Amino acid sequence: MDSLNGTSTMNDTNETSHDTALENPLLNLTPEGFVHGLLAFIALAMLLGLPGNFLVVLVHWRIKTPTATDWVVFYIAVCDICSLIVCGPSFILSMTKLWNLFMPSIMCSFHFMIVHTCFIASTFLIAVSAVICRSVMINNREPMSARTSKLFGAFVIFCSIGLGSPAIVLHKNTPSGFCYNDKQKAQLQTIVFAVYLLITLISNAITSVCYLNIIPKICNATRVAPTDLDNVNDVFVRTRRAAIKVSICLALVSVVFLFSTVVPLVVATLLSASNHNVGVAVNTLIFVLSRLYFMNNFTNPLIYLFINRRFRHRVRMLFKRSRINTVNAINAHSGIF
Repeated sequence: MDSLNGTSTMNDTNETSHDTALENPLLNLTPEGFVHGLLAFIALAMLLGLPGNFLVVLVHWRIKTPTATDWVVFYIAVCDICSLIVCGPSFILSMTKLWNLFMPSIMCSFHFMIVHTCFIASTFLIAVSAVICRSVMINNREPMSARTSKLFGAFVIFCSIGLGSPAIVLHKNTPSGFCYNDKQKAQLQTIVFAVYLLITLISNAITSVCYLNIIPKICNATRVAPTDLDNVNDVFVRTRRAAIKVSICLALVSVVFLFSTVVPLVVATLLSASNHNVGVAVNTLIFVLSRLYFMNNFTNPLIYLFINRRFRHRVRMLFKRSRINTVNAINAHSGIF
């Protein structure tokens, strides 16, 4: 009897140790101060990012003659919305350990599928935006039509869902309820993340090369030789300046994405793959880096508002049109009665 009790106690101790050391080491080995700070950061990202990205989507959806760039910005905002709606609450539930109380394992798989899908789609779309900006600045035209860009963006989203779908089998709830990686599929997970890393490196290499080619054009764009046709020259200058603004705006979006998403996730993946029994400091670093990508989700609309004058104008016209419609509706309602 004592032997049985001793065995039971030892098993319980081992299970508790297993839950603490292996099932969710990032959360259990991260100081509470960092956890609370990241909870506030994610809440702030949702508070700023959701209305901002919904505004970007609404503005670009109502453009009568959208360009290829407009559709790319539209799809990037859609990815940010999906990430904030699904992953923001999921991370909050996981970090507060409320996830363990009621969330099923299928939601863990869905959470990581959305994380990977939005990351891959955003990586592709940012590379596409860089290619478009390069073509506009160097060749004075977009490399694809607006319709092609619309279809291509939808195709990118579809392919990204396919690339993110392995999360369905790679992630699940652990016996204690944590949403974590399935340790039994470590080899498959290594292959999948290697593919993600390859996609990331190629896409960011394309993005970097495109913007490095644009820099000399931006520096020389203001040196437009005067001509006798002042009106024609003024139109050209205004168009060129607008293209420069869009290029700078999307370049900043790419830089923010690189330093808030790509670099942290690559570093966190390499650190977590090197050794699972790392100390508190490295676990805390991985924990913080793996959640910094929410910065990308809420800064994009702010960049558009502060830099892109055309976007600010469209936002003002949107709210102006909404106020006019509201006044007309009130007047019509008063006229009925």
